[in-house]
Amino acid sequence: MATPPSSFRFRATALAFAGVSVAAWLFWPSSGPDLDAVPTFPATRGPLQVAVLQGGEIRALHNHEVKSEIESATKILSIIPEGYLVTDEDVKEGKILVELDSTDLKARIEAHEIEFQSTVASYIEADEGREIQRSENQSFVRDYKEASTFALMDFEKYLGREIGAKILEQSNLPSSVQALDRYVEVLETQSNAALDPAVLKNGAATKLAKAKTAVHERAATERIEFGPYLRSSGDGEATQKLRQLEDDLLVRKAELAVAKQKVEASQRLHSKQFIPRAQLENDQVTFEKVSLSVKTATTQLALFRSYEFAKQCALLLSAYRESLTKLERMVRSNRSRMAQAETRFQTSKRRYEVEMAQREALENQLKACTIRATQPGLVAYGDLDASSSYNYSNSIEEGATVRLRQTILTIPDMNQMGVHVRIHESQVKKVKLGQMALIRVDAEPGKVLQGRVAELALMPDSSSSRYTPNLKVYPCTVHIEGRHAWLKPGMNAKVEIIVDQLSDVVFVPLQSIEVEQDEHFCYVRNQGELQRRAIKTGVFNDEFIEVRDGVEPGDEVALALPKKQAAEDAASKINAAPAKAQDAVRKGDSSAPAARKGVAAAPSKPAA
Repeated sequence: MATPPSSFRFRATALAFAGVSVAAWLFWPSSGPDLDAVPTFPATRGPLQVAVLQGGEIRALHNHEVKSEIESATKILSIIPEGYLVTDEDVKEGKILVELDSTDLKARIEAHEIEFQSTVASYIEADEGREIQRSENQSFVRDYKEASTFALMDFEKYLGREIGAKILEQSNLPSSVQALDRYVEVLETQSNAALDPAVLKNGAATKLAKAKTAVHERAATERIEFGPYLRSSGDGEATQKLRQLEDDLLVRKAELAVAKQKVEASQRLHSKQFIPRAQLENDQVTFEKVSLSVKTATTQLALFRSYEFAKQCALLLSAYRESLTKLERMVRSNRSRMAQAETRFQTSKRRYEVEMAQREALENQLKACTIRATQPGLVAYGDLDASSSYNYSNSIEEGATVRLRQTILTIPDMNQMGVHVRIHESQVKKVKLGQMALIRVDAEPGKVLQGRVAELALMPDSSSSRYTPNLKVYPCTVHIEGRHAWLKPGMNAKVEIIVDQLSDVVFVPLQSIEVEQDEHFCYVRNQGELQRRAIKTGVFNDEFIEVRDGVEPGDEVALALPKKQAAEDAASKINAAPAKAQDAVRKGDSSAPAARKGVAAAPSKPAA
């Protein structure tokens, strides 16, 4: 327990002195006490050391704590005796300090192994399924690419390469095989790539797909006039068809001219009776046939120019566009299937990683059931920094149950020791980091160790106010300088923290100060009398207090206040009066003060 602060002792003393003085004035007659009997102390000028004195406990600054790493509560099967000194040889040999029950862990590991093997199979299946899906996507894209390539070739074959490329560029479609290859390569990359969740969240992929669809729809709805391209398609199938129709019409016209000349000649010869009428009619039928063939050829040429050419161009362009649409649709379908395969793979992978982590955790916990020595030192049970009530409720012994992260053993580092104290809130503002401290250990009386304030809490200790809510103390750690082999954790010590060192001040003992209405007074002997003086005080320690005004060095200051001395004398006389009265009655003295004051005499024995 920490000693009471000096300020509280000073106030308590002042209040006690005031109370005794009131009692003395109430019970003591008007005549004053003997002033020569009051002890005095000369006011002294010199150095005054101001310190905060607290009781504390020796602790190691660094502790190696052995804690339970088992997730569930488990029992201690065996434990090394408390106080055992772990040597370097024990550390090298891996001496067993604690053995915990591992029966439940082994059962959990066996059950988890079955589930883990199933997870591994699912993980491998998902990985292979992803590769299979990627290969299928490539085959699908390859097939549809060939279909698009053939459609492009048919369009170029019919119109010619230059005219076909020009029309495809106007339609925002790949205009050559090389452009189609690049287009398909981009689509194929998209089909095999996993979708980024950020892209899906922002809707960038959807916007891109909508933009492509809008371009294709606009190109599909825009009407293209293919007529002007008929004459310019010099190397296309359409030009060849046009030439055939035109040549056929020329042939039919030539035949018509010949048939016409032949009919005219037959009419002249028949009029002169050179040929029979049947031959004339035969030539006329031939002429009619040739005339009909000329009309048919003319109609075919006109239909080709006006309708068939444009229709065939539109059909081929539509077939090419449809092949590209199917290709894009297949790419999106591939992307969807790939995303599903990737999701299955990632889910299986994550499950595998979780199961693997659980497996490693269980194996580590199984290894942690056997705790071996890793650091030399003295073995102590439980947490040395915890309270005694906590260690009592969490006792460490064979058969006891320990929970996760509970400290089983503590091996303190004896090379660096310190003192743990609690500073009262009335004194904490005086204590600063780095202040020198003097330590006196109860186990070694007369030895004084030096140290420094190394740690001071900013918030009060909550555990100290559990039973006394108004008590506010701040944990503080003082590091002891040097190494002392006899120091052991748990020893009681008194710490004197030097908070100030005054070199030249006037000071008097604390018990010579009287407090009245927040003012300080003392009694100074002057020519055989005690003179009450008002003074101004400063800092103080457990014995002396600084006097800044009102007392000069050498002044004899009363150690026992006069009112207190009078009260003590009055109390002793009042307590002694009944005893004297009883004694006088027993002796038959009727003039005793007790008799005069009405003290009844004891009845005499009857005569024999």
